[in-house]
Amino acid sequence: MQKENTITEVIQALLDIEKPFPASLLYAFSDLEPDECTQLFAVWDQIPLQRRRALLEDLSDIAERDDLMLFEEVGRIALDDSDPQVKVAALDLLFQAEDTRLLPKFLSLLRDHASDDVRAAAANALGPYVYMGEFERIHAEQLRRVENALLKAYREDASELVQRRALESLGYSSREEVPDLLRAAYASQETGWLESALFAMGKSADEHWKDLVLAHLKDENLPVRLQAVHAAGELALEGARASLLRVLEREFELTDLRREAVWALSQIGGEGVEKALERLLERLDDDEDIELVEEALDQLSFTEDKEFFSLLDLSLDDSAGEESILGLADEEEEGWEGRGYNPEEWNAYTSNEDYGLDLEEEDDLDDEFDEDDLF
Repeated sequence: MQKENTITEVIQALLDIEKPFPASLLYAFSDLEPDECTQLFAVWDQIPLQRRRALLEDLSDIAERDDLMLFEEVGRIALDDSDPQVKVAALDLLFQAEDTRLLPKFLSLLRDHASDDVRAAAANALGPYVYMGEFERIHAEQLRRVENALLKAYREDASELVQRRALESLGYSSREEVPDLLRAAYASQETGWLESALFAMGKSADEHWKDLVLAHLKDENLPVRLQAVHAAGELALEGARASLLRVLEREFELTDLRREAVWALSQIGGEGVEKALERLLERLDDDEDIELVEEALDQLSFTEDKEFFSLLDLSLDDSAGEESILGLADEEEEGWEGRGYNPEEWNAYTSNEDYGLDLEEEDDLDDEFDEDDLF
């Protein structure tokens, strides 16, 4: 679809400080072409600081509401901005980029930037790469370097916020050190660390944390309770269902809690959830809340379909031998074809080339290592 506004018009509006920047032009920043990126980069430092900050904040808000709006190209430009607030917003825009070419920059910001907020945002942005590594979507050595950098930040950074964000990103990791770190954060009972521990437990895909998560579903501290509800959804804990259904009925006025409960129930599914969400839909008059519940109902259908096919697979396992005799058993999927990638995508994720990586064995984590050690 052709854009309604050209990048030239958008840039002119950005530089015209006599007039407010029209909100309608924000959508023109989605999916910028290479030549448009070049034009925006050339004038970026000429845009007044407050307008750069406001632009990144507005784009982040749009991206959060609409998955079809992609502002990664703006994020890449803003990542080199001298202002910490702009850098943080740029990292937010790049959170789902899944581009390993960004790793050297993210790791450099985590290690060296003077701003606690920037280092914390960089630690947060590294989380998806740990997740990708667990599914072998990036090179094993890249994963190890990301995990080592996060562990180093957790152990040595002077900022508690950076330490907590590093721990949260490590929640995706299967490294043997991580469970003990989560237990220590959980045991501290300090609100911030408890939130981070529950967040990381939810990302772990490990039901081993079930009892610890369920224990905080009724926590008197709302931020802690919200993280427990979200973690229960991430882990699809059936033991949380009854408590979350009561939230919809008895704590309807607590908007944030209600929304988290709706999302978590859509992940858990099971008896009574669909009817509860449909009843809730009748009580709502806010468009955003209505859309959220409708999306939850769609997700619930997907969740329950998954459960049905999982049960079907289990029943078919009993006749696997017969299928093998008949030649009906599926062959094991391997390589890029089995994982749904075309060859170019698979090479981009797993190749050691073009990322400035030195993949020789590195020293133990406790040793000091400089920029050349990482990349």
